[in-house]
Amino acid sequence: MKFKGAIFDFNGTLFWDTAFHDKAFDVFLEKHNVQLTDEEKRVKIHGKPNADIMRGIFGNHLTDKDIYEMAQEKEAIYRELCVNDLEFAPGAEDLFDFLKANGIAMTIATSAGIENIDFYFEYMHLGRWFSKEKVAYDDGTFRGKPHPDVFLKAAEKLSLRPQETVMFEDSVPGIMAAESAGAGKIYIVSSYGENYDRFSYDIITNFNQVDRALFV
Repeated sequence: MKFKGAIFDFNGTLFWDTAFHDKAFDVFLEKHNVQLTDEEKRVKIHGKPNADIMRGIFGNHLTDKDIYEMAQEKEAIYRELCVNDLEFAPGAEDLFDFLKANGIAMTIATSAGIENIDFYFEYMHLGRWFSKEKVAYDDGTFRGKPHPDVFLKAAEKLSLRPQETVMFEDSVPGIMAAESAGAGKIYIVSSYGENYDRFSYDIITNFNQVDRALFV
């Protein structure tokens, strides 16, 4: 089967920024007198939208306003930490160029909010390959990963069925979301040493390992 589209998670997949997010959370949580172990970060933070993260750490009593203000505080720290180190994952730009040259639809499905999307488009020049209007991001209208909602929204924005797309993910909740969405194929991007033993999908560390024959 030839696939008509590619849907990419962003953080930890196209931009290997897990260490920046972890550091930003360290700074943020220290201000709020909270400490998490690396394992607690993996469970409570990685691959999840800010609303789920903040309620998981601070409790369900948080209001939407509380979550918004806390998320803005943390993400501002994150952007300051990574602004000078905005590099795509190995081989990512080569794959983007290939997909664009061959007319393959592509977009991003991410747990990030619009502030970070704007940041990435400005500083990483994502408009060379992606339409911001077709990016599925955390706008507060659907459930976070491991629910499939963001991948379903991304496929809808490409006017494709999920099974017509190849989905790329790094986090366990994200992989589960891609599964639930009904991806035609899933590539696991191993960017920070996660244990993927429960899955049987192809694992890559460079996007040049992606089989181009899947698309053309």
